[in-house]
Amino acid sequence: MTTSKQLFFVAFIFVSAIALAWAFQVGPVEFANRTSAGPTLLVLKGAGLKKFLGIQVVTVAFYMPARLSSQLALTDIPKRLEVVYLQNIPQEELQRATSKGIRKNISKEEYLRLQPKIEAVNSMYPDVRKGDKITVVYTPQDGLKLSVNEVYKGTVPGADIARAFFAIWVGEAPVDAAMKAILLGEKNGPNL
Repeated sequence: MTTSKQLFFVAFIFVSAIALAWAFQVGPVEFANRTSAGPTLLVLKGAGLKKFLGIQVVTVAFYMPARLSSQLALTDIPKRLEVVYLQNIPQEELQRATSKGIRKNISKEEYLRLQPKIEAVNSMYPDVRKGDKITVVYTPQDGLKLSVNEVYKGTVPGADIARAFFAIWVGEAPVDAAMKAILLGEKNGPNL
C-alpha cells in the first residue's frame, strides 16, 4: 500500500468512527445517532423538545431502520422511541396521556379490543423524575418493550399495540403535529 493510500485509509477510518459516535443535542439531552431494536440497526429520524406554557417538559427521539421512508413509521417494522423527562410527572398523568393519545388515533372498537394491552403498558410506568428516560422498542418478533432508565420493565406482544402506541407521537392525531414532523425528519428544529 502506498503512503497516500495508507493516509486515505486512516482518514476514512477516523471519519467513520466520528460519524458512528456522533450524537444529536436537544436541549439538555444528547441522543445517539444510531441504536438498535433487537438485531436491527436503527438511525435517528428526528428529535425534539416539547414545551408546555414555555416550560421544557420532555425531549423525544424517534428511530427507524435507515433506508425506510418515514411513511412506514407505523407499519410492522422495528422502531424505538426515547423520552427524557425534564420535569417530574406522576404515574397517573403518564397513564392518562398514553390512553388519551392512543384513543385519539384508533377507532373506539379497536381501543376497546386493545384495552388489556394498553393497561399492560400503563402498568409499567413509574412516577418519573427530572432526568428519567423511558425507552419503548418494538420488534415484530418480540413486541413492545418498555424500559425506564435502561431497566427493563416488560413486553406487550403485538403489532397492534405498537402501532397504537407509536401513533401517540407519529400518528394521524399526534400529541403535537410540529413534533411529529420533527420526529419523522420532515422538519428541522428541536424547540417546540
